[in-house]
Amino acid sequence: LFEYSLLIYLVLDFMTIALSYQRGELTKWFWTLSKIFFPIEIVLCAWFRMIFVVVAYENVAGHTAGFLGLQIALIMVAIQNSFYVLDSQVAYQFIGGLKNTRIVTIIYLICTLTISAVKVSATIYVVMYSTGAGWTKKPVGSLVTGQLVDYIWMFFNALIPLVLSFIRA
Repeated sequence: LFEYSLLIYLVLDFMTIALSYQRGELTKWFWTLSKIFFPIEIVLCAWFRMIFVVVAYENVAGHTAGFLGLQIALIMVAIQNSFYVLDSQVAYQFIGGLKNTRIVTIIYLICTLTISAVKVSATIYVVMYSTGAGWTKKPVGSLVTGQLVDYIWMFFNALIPLVLSFIRA
């Protein structure tokens, strides 16, 4: 059900962007970027179904490839949402207006792209070699590195976007 909810979100977000562009609130470069991102996000999100079709213990790489596509789609959504805030000149007063909104957005974007690079590299390793990279199995307190990366990645790519969608609404 998750991917269906995400597909609905992607369609509704694209419609919001289209309307914002028609009202003159967005620049042509962002509208063009959105038209390029949208079909890619849809395909990657739809391919997430592979995790239910390809059984992990029979084909780890095929099973994980579907999740890799979803990760890339969510990263693209984070980039697009951040650029939307920057391009539309959104100013949230509760963080201090336009200047602070832009600063927080850029910090968020840098953080999410940094943790995403680590997460995606770990997932690509699984797709290529059908096992986790050695560094993902190293203990970090009561967790292993891979779990810690997962938690941080989920914070930036699932929890924060969910909260922001309520603020944007």
